[in-house]
Amino acid sequence: MITVRRTVSFPAKNLGVGLAWSREVCGYAKSKFGVDIAIQVPYGGNPNRFCYVLTYDSLASMEQANQKMMSDPKYMEMYAKSSDLLTVGSAVDEIWSSI
Repeated sequence: MITVRRTVSFPAKNLGVGLAWSREVCGYAKSKFGVDIAIQVPYGGNPNRFCYVLTYDSLASMEQANQKMMSDPKYMEMYAKSSDLLTVGSAVDEIWSSI
């Protein structure tokens, strides 16, 4: 099993809009591609962070899903809106494998 985690920060003024945007993008990914993206928030530390968690059966299935999403014009249009919402340079990606 492969787990992908992307953590991002939003300026405090963008938290509400950021959550709405996150739900919109994650809902579209679920309905269009069958990709279930969980949105998580921290209990401690910087409260302006969101973490998006995805799980896949294999690296191959992750690559297939990424290719579908990245080639979809509507998804890419929605994704591009993040540049106006996120704290620049805050994204941290991790890919984990179960053992």
